[in-house]
Amino acid sequence: MLNFVAFNFVWLGLVYWGNTFIPFATLFFCGHIVYIYNKQKNEILLIIIVALLGILVDTILQGQDVFLFAEKHHLPFWLITLWFCFATTLSHSLNFLSHSVVMQALVGALIAPLSYIAGNQCKVVVFGYSTLSTFFILSVIWCQLMVVFYFIKSYLIKEENAHV
Repeated sequence: MLNFVAFNFVWLGLVYWGNTFIPFATLFFCGHIVYIYNKQKNEILLIIIVALLGILVDTILQGQDVFLFAEKHHLPFWLITLWFCFATTLSHSLNFLSHSVVMQALVGALIAPLSYIAGNQCKVVVFGYSTLSTFFILSVIWCQLMVVFYFIKSYLIKEENAHV
């Protein structure tokens, strides 16, 4: 529950205050790493892999003009930070998705794109396509991305340690 509340606080802070909120998000992230360090070291690898995959996907979407940011040549640093913080949720507040590929796909297809739409409503990202088209693009991508994230998680983190 703490992971859920803390991540949502970080999400709001990064979306509303951008790069100026990075130090607070970093505190959350470092606290998470300290908490899991002696309990589940493979989770650190999971976080790195998930964050890098997410950053790669968002970079490709930016390059295809699905996302338009003030920073033209790279993702905003607040979004990169957000990816690392999001990756902490897979083994904790989103762990309930671990056992159902259908739920992973549904959450990816229906819920994840709403985060980007909220960012668009807050004016931190502009869509290069209509909101409906962007939702569809993100739904297709995130449907698969969530399944991939949990596949990686299942490989790296054995179930008896997943609830640490």
